Amino acid sequence: MNRFLLILVIVLLYLLTLTFLKPQIFSYKFDPSLIERYFCSQDIPTEPPCTRLFLSDGEIHIAAGYLYITGADPTKIHFQHPPFIKYLYGLTIVLTQNPYYLEILFGILYLCLTYILTLKLFHSLVIAGLTTLLLAFDPLFIFLSADVSLELAQACLLLAYLFAVLYKKNNFLLQGIFLGLLASSKFWGAALFFVLVLNGFNFIKKRFKPKIFLLQLLIGFLIFSLTYLKTFIDKGGLFNIFFFQLKMLNYWRHHSVTNVPFSSLSLFLAGFYKSWWGNQLMVRTDTWLFLWPIMFFASFVKVIKFLRKRVINNEFLINLIPLIYLLYLGIQAPFPRYFILILPFFYMTFVKWAVNFKPIKKCQF
Repeated sequence: MNRFLLILVIVLLYLLTLTFLKPQIFSYKFDPSLIERYFCSQDIPTEPPCTRLFLSDGEIHIAAGYLYITGADPTKIHFQHPPFIKYLYGLTIVLTQNPYYLEILFGILYLCLTYILTLKLFHSLVIAGLTTLLLAFDPLFIFLSADVSLELAQACLLLAYLFAVLYKKNNFLLQGIFLGLLASSKFWGAALFFVLVLNGFNFIKKRFKPKIFLLQLLIGFLIFSLTYLKTFIDKGGLFNIFFFQLKMLNYWRHHSVTNVPFSSLSLFLAGFYKSWWGNQLMVRTDTWLFLWPIMFFASFVKVIKFLRKRVINNEFLINLIPLIYLLYLGIQAPFPRYFILILPFFYMTFVKWAVNFKPIKKCQF
C-alpha cells in the first residue's frame, strides 16, 4: 500500500505542476482550420497551391493524427514516422477534442514505469520514490508533457520493452508486442539500437535464447505492419513495407545527420549546441538542467567500476544504456527531446549514488 500511495502522490504533484505551469494544455480545443494550414505547410513534399506555412512539430502531429483517424494513408501524410502514436492522437481528438490529454497520460505512464522498474532493480522504496520525484520535475519532462510529440510515448514503450526483456525473459509475446509498438512510435532507428543492446546484454549473460528472440522479432514485425493496415487495404495487400522503410531511412539520412559529430553529447553536458541553419550560432536550450552532466559522470564512473570488478549485471546495463545512447546520437542533429528516453536511467544511477553516499572521513596525518 505504501508503494501505491507514494507513486500516487508523485503523479498528483506532476498534475498540479502542469496545472500551474502549463494551464493552456487543459483548455486546448482542436481547430479544424489546422488541416487547411497543414496542407500549406513545409511538411508537404509537393508544391502546395498556397503560400507555404511553417507549423510546429506538435501541430503537424495533431493534423496528421486527425487525418489518419479519418481515413488518410499514413504513407502519404507525414510519412517519415510510423503512424501508431499519431493514430492515438487522432482518436483522442475525436473523443475529447484535446490531444494533450494523451500526452498527459503518457507522462503518468512514464513516471509509473520508471517507478516500477527502479523498484524492481534496486528493491528500495526510497530510491524509487526519489528517482521518480526528481524525474517528475525535470524541465525537459515538463516541457514534453505540454507538447504533442512522439518522444514521450516512445520513452514509455522503451521502458515497457526493457522491463519485458529483463524480467519476462520467456514471454516472447509481451516482448514482441512492446517491441512492435516501440518501433511504430517513431522512426525505428532507436528501437533497433535498443534491440541490439538489450539482447546483446542477454547474450553476454548467457541467457540469450535464439528461439525467444526470433519469435520476439516476428511478433514485433507483425505489430509494426498492422499500423500500416490502411495502406495494405488501399493497395489490395500489394504494399511493399520493406521498400517503404528503406525510403524512410533514406529520408532521415538526408534530413537528420549532423554536420557537427557528437553535438548531442555537448548539448546534454552543457546545454548548448551549434545551429545548422542561418548563421549557425551557438544555441542554448531552456530545458537543460545542471544535474544532467553530474548524472552523466556518475554513470560513467559507475560503469568503470563495474568493468574493473568484472561485474556485468542489470545495474551495469542501466548505467551503460544512457552513455552509449548518447554516442548513438552522435551522428544525428541535436534535439533535447531525444534525451527523454535516457533520463530515467541517469536519475536511477544518481539517486542510488546520492542515497548511498558516505562523506569521506577526514584524513589522519
